Amino acid sequence: MKQILITGGTGFVGKALVPALKTEYEVEVTDSHNMKGKLFDCEREYDYIIHMAVKTAAGGYCQNHSGEQFLINTDINNTFFQGWKNCFPKAKVVTFGSSCGYDADVEKTESNYLKGEAEPGYEVYGNIKRHLLIGCQAMNKEYGMQFSYLIPSTLYGPNYELNDRHFIFDLIRKIVDAKQNGGEVVLWGDGYQRRELIYINDAVKIIKQALTWNLQICNLSSGQDYSIRDYAQTICNIVGYDFNTIKFDTNQFVGSLSKKMINTYLADFQFTSLEEGLRKTIEYYVSRSSSSK
Repeated sequence: MKQILITGGTGFVGKALVPALKTEYEVEVTDSHNMKGKLFDCEREYDYIIHMAVKTAAGGYCQNHSGEQFLINTDINNTFFQGWKNCFPKAKVVTFGSSCGYDADVEKTESNYLKGEAEPGYEVYGNIKRHLLIGCQAMNKEYGMQFSYLIPSTLYGPNYELNDRHFIFDLIRKIVDAKQNGGEVVLWGDGYQRRELIYINDAVKIIKQALTWNLQICNLSSGQDYSIRDYAQTICNIVGYDFNTIKFDTNQFVGSLSKKMINTYLADFQFTSLEEGLRKTIEYYVSRSSSSK
């Protein structure tokens, strides 16, 4: 049975990915604090490495902790590259970029990923992810080491940490809590900024496929985005909350108006519908928030 090492495999994506892989592979998992123990053990053999270890967070972390983010992630990625090159150069790597690595003004196709500047407000994180790709390309060019680099839209679904402040989890929390407990819902921005979501089970299927791809860089994207108002309206419809009572705070930082990426290579993939994915995510939030009270 082929063997996989997953760095950063204890988070939201890892909780869905690891069980799915264990049906077909031998899987080792490490977090960012214990990477060296796995990546520098040259006596081991890994056919694949899925590198997900990263330090970031929604809700202002990128804007308020740029130095910390740079130092920690530079160390994480240097550790990854040294271990890959020195101990497991034959292992195929699957790793991840970020939509904020794209310049706000370019068409978000893979060939444009390194053009222009990373998204304003997320410059450090965007460039960390760009440098991860550049490192993979350098390893491939000089040593023939193989990789696939996926640039995901925001991933969502059940089993996330309730304190996660990515926009979709924040929308669900605010609207469900207002429905259950009363009070008003205030969302950042005017609601016309557009975002794309990828349901976690879809992402897992694509990551598994990428293990055997020859493709080096791919937008993990359906190519379908919606406005924050659209997401809020869908959530309101599911939980029975009056969308017209929502207030929008235009004084808050909301990032780019659009992060839509082009679905270049996944045109035939059957993505989970927005309503189905949101319904399952809301059910998870309701069950977890109720049990924690």
